[in-house]
Amino acid sequence: MTLLEQSYAEKRNFIRMRVDTIVSFVRGVKPGRYEGRCRNLSGAGMLLESDKKLALGDRLTVTVPADGPNFTPLDALAEVVRVESIPELHKFRYGLVIRNIDSKA
Repeated sequence: MTLLEQSYAEKRNFIRMRVDTIVSFVRGVKPGRYEGRCRNLSGAGMLLESDKKLALGDRLTVTVPADGPNFTPLDALAEVVRVESIPELHKFRYGLVIRNIDSKA
């Protein structure tokens, strides 16, 4: 291992996992449930892609569906901390910080 590889060691408290799953979300207490795609996930945050326009600081309740009968859906209260526009796809990418996780176990 080179010195550069050592200095680039994973510095996150939670490892980011690449995922590609449809999630649903609600913005604050406003009515309406929207869909998006979770592109990566860690214990501290997620990358959400959606055609719904959101703003920095928006609070979302994101539901990650169960992946089989032995699992339960996961609800996460998250906050938008980064916004990136993808004009060619008419979508947005959002960096979310997870503030609270609630498993419906």
